Amino acid sequence: MPALQKIIDIQKVGRFEKLTAPGSLRFSQVTLFFGENGWGKSTLADILRSLTRNQADIIRGRETLATGGQQKVLLLIDGQQSVFDGSTWTGPRPRIAVFDQMFINENVYSGDFVSHDHLKRQYGLVVGAEGVALIGQIQEADKELKEIAQAIKEKDQFVQTTMSALGLPRMSASDFAGLADLPDADSALAEKEKEVRRAAEKEQIRTATLPQPLPVPTPSADLTAALAQSVDGVATDLHRKLQDHITRHVSGRDAPVAHETWLEAGLAFDAAHDCPYCGQELRDRSLLDLYRDYFSEAYKALAAEVKQRRQTLERYARGEFRQAIGTKADANHAAAENLKTLTGEGCETRVDIDALSGSMEAAAAALDQVFQQKQQDLVTVIAAGAYESVSRQWDDGRVTVETYNREIADYGRRIEDIRRAQASVSLDSVKNELAVLQARKKRHESNMASVVTERQTLLDRQTALKARKEEYRDQLTAHTKRVTEGLGAMINAYLDRLGAGFQIDYQQPNYRGSEPAAAYSILINRTPVPPRADNIGEPSFRNTLSSGDKSVLALALFLTTVNTDPHLADTIVVLDDPFTSMDEFRRTFTVNEINKLAGRAAQVFVLSHELGFLRLLWDRIDQSKITSCAIQTGAPGIASLAAFDLEKATRPRNETDRMKMIQFIDVTEGDPGEIRALLRKVVEHFYRNGDPELFAPNEVLDGIIRKIEAAPTDYRYKGALDDLKDINFYTRNFHHAPVPGSVIENTPVEELKTHCRRVRDLTRGSP
Repeated sequence: MPALQKIIDIQKVGRFEKLTAPGSLRFSQVTLFFGENGWGKSTLADILRSLTRNQADIIRGRETLATGGQQKVLLLIDGQQSVFDGSTWTGPRPRIAVFDQMFINENVYSGDFVSHDHLKRQYGLVVGAEGVALIGQIQEADKELKEIAQAIKEKDQFVQTTMSALGLPRMSASDFAGLADLPDADSALAEKEKEVRRAAEKEQIRTATLPQPLPVPTPSADLTAALAQSVDGVATDLHRKLQDHITRHVSGRDAPVAHETWLEAGLAFDAAHDCPYCGQELRDRSLLDLYRDYFSEAYKALAAEVKQRRQTLERYARGEFRQAIGTKADANHAAAENLKTLTGEGCETRVDIDALSGSMEAAAAALDQVFQQKQQDLVTVIAAGAYESVSRQWDDGRVTVETYNREIADYGRRIEDIRRAQASVSLDSVKNELAVLQARKKRHESNMASVVTERQTLLDRQTALKARKEEYRDQLTAHTKRVTEGLGAMINAYLDRLGAGFQIDYQQPNYRGSEPAAAYSILINRTPVPPRADNIGEPSFRNTLSSGDKSVLALALFLTTVNTDPHLADTIVVLDDPFTSMDEFRRTFTVNEINKLAGRAAQVFVLSHELGFLRLLWDRIDQSKITSCAIQTGAPGIASLAAFDLEKATRPRNETDRMKMIQFIDVTEGDPGEIRALLRKVVEHFYRNGDPELFAPNEVLDGIIRKIEAAPTDYRYKGALDDLKDINFYTRNFHHAPVPGSVIENTPVEELKTHCRRVRDLTRGSP
């Protein structure tokens, strides 16, 4: 089991500007420390608390004020040095349980107030190292869970910010992470963007002008049919006579004249006796009769058709066809562009107006020449070979127009399909569908995919940690139940033996908040009183228990926790003034409990300013296990641990020289001459006991001074030389034996008290 064997050195900690101990002073299984109030007992307790907790701040916070140098603590534990170098501990760090005012302030109450922090720390104290370890694991899990939650939040914010910047839909990061990949994303997005445009422009699409077909030229077969016709019923000789007659009239003319047409028109002016052409009286009407036979109804019908065809062909010559298809094609192009903008549906159909118009105009001119020939001789059939090639040219142009019109019609049907589809479409719906598609594409881009993967890794870790935290909680609950089931009964047993006027009702811990906290009520006359109360007018710990009762509760809690600690055999127990504020009748109980600990703990250290209490312990505990020492002065700013004779120190007050000196300081009791002589005896006794290795058992003050002068400069009593020399001079005529020839001196009381105080301060920690 671990053992603190000695304190080698303490510097710049609390009251100890420097504290040393003789090499021969070793601590036993039970070591009693006597120290006057304010002379470093709590400092020693804090040093041991700092060691076991490895908390350097406990020592740094107690740095000796108004001195230079660096803090240092050097302890010997199991033959090894534990060293505090001003910043950290190195070396062995045994388990140490410390009962002192800090224990009370941390775990039970401060002043007269119990806080929630007291209850939390008390819970940790009660459940011990195993429970504290589980709490630590839960807290570590909580800490990591907070870090993970923050990291997930940052990932979620990045996703949301990215989506917002891109105008993507608002959705949770989890929903975003679950979006499926989008094959052929660009095509899918382009198609959906069309739908959005269509939905946005639904009314405009419904009323938009559709492209219209171009005028289609007459098929060449229909156009040229008249060229292959003749006039039925016109005799061959009649046709020949008429043609001969016309030939005679046109001979010598530069340009041909459509004489048949002219003649046929003239018949409308026929009169009984006058010529329809010159108005002169006719005597021979045979020629007119010939005309009437020739220009029959069939002839007129064919002539009208040829004329109509020529008029059609003339419109081409005048550019009417060019203008018509040009205007229509331009309008169609504008309509298609508008519809493409509205719907995304384009029409790539084009026609070369100049080429088509030029070809059709040339064909029309060539055909018109053939028709002109026909018009001059309607009865004669014109052979197909005369116009076959130009008819093909005409039909080629017609096919171009028909092809264009079919494509225009097909485009119109597509637009109508869109119109019907758009009739029930919601713009918001298709916008949302587009946004989802955009989000799907973005989700699987490399940078966002890595964010989603990192987020999922964090989520998986979060899930695992939560499960582990629940396991820790279950383990802590089970452990706490085992520990606390008998806790209240044991505390109450201690309270009963200590004569407390109350008991405690220890309950299941309070698990609200990040850390569990102890829960109990104080039972006074079987009435539960809460440890905490915000209203001063309500019963609580602060106003129902005396200071002695509060101290009893703190000691009972400490004794319960250390005695139920499964590692007590490996624990050093330190009690700093455990009897403070308690009634006299509780001394024996406290002594007996410490004696029990002496048989179970690795070591027990008791620090007290109550000599009577320490004497009770000395008498009660097996003498083979116990050592006593005292915190002593000996030089300004210097303290030491020295062996301490408790039996001698606890003799009646008026039997000790030092007590006589102190009584003179306090109440001016005693003969001044006798007290002046006692000063030398008190000093000699102190230094002989303080360093028995240097000073002989009968060493007188002169010898003590000479040996201190000869000692090394760092000797712990070196700083007392001036004071010792002054005291030696002051008491020179009041030596143990009269000095021959010495002058009789008066001893003023105030002067004597001044020197008494100097001796008192030099010899603190001495009987």
